[in-house]
Amino acid sequence: MKHINQLAQQLQVSPEVVRNICQSLSLSVKVNDTVDETVEQQLVQLKEVANREGISLEEAAQHLIEMRDTHSESQCDRSFNKREYIKQRFGVDPETAAADSFVGMLYQDTHRGTQLGELRHKVVLESSTLALEEFVFNGTGSNLTADEYTQAQERINSRIDNDFFAKVNWGENNSQFAVRGSQLKQLKSSQTKTGQSPKK
Repeated sequence: MKHINQLAQQLQVSPEVVRNICQSLSLSVKVNDTVDETVEQQLVQLKEVANREGISLEEAAQHLIEMRDTHSESQCDRSFNKREYIKQRFGVDPETAAADSFVGMLYQDTHRGTQLGELRHKVVLESSTLALEEFVFNGTGSNLTADEYTQAQERINSRIDNDFFAKVNWGENNSQFAVRGSQLKQLKSSQTKTGQSPKK
C-alpha cells in the first residue's frame, strides 16, 4: 500500500491528478487515500509509456480510455445481432414483420438457434477436454486395440452424458427429463450393439 501523496511525488504530478486518473480508469483508491500495489504498478507503467511518447500522464490515461472504448465497441460490432441477420438474409426488418409471418417466426427461432450455438460450443469444449483427460490419465493413443478404443470412447461419452448434458436445463419437467435420459441410454446401447456391416 502506498499513500497517494507518495505516489504523486514518485509520478511527479499532483495528488489531485492521481485521484482523477484513478477515478477515470476505475482504479480503486482506499478511504485512507492509499492504493494497492497493483494500482501503483499500473500507474508507474502508464507514466513510463507517457515519458516514452513525450506526453503527460493525463494524456496517456485519456488515450488508454479511448483505446479501451474502441476495443469494447469493436467487440460489440462482432457480436451476433439477430435482427440484423434476419434483415440482411431476407431483406425485411423482423421487428416490423407480422409475428405469424415466415420472417417473424424465423426471428423468434433465432433465440433458440443462439442457445443451441452456445450449447454446441460447450459440447465441443467439454468433449475435447475429456478426450485430452482420457489421453493424459489413461494413455489412450494410436496404439490402441479396437476394444480399448471403444472403452475409452464409452467413458468419454458417459462423462459427457452425466456431467454435462444432465446439467443442461432443457426446459422440461423432471419426468420428461428422466424419460430423455433413459432414451439416450437406450440409443447408446443400441448403437454399441450394431456394428458396421462387412464390405462386399
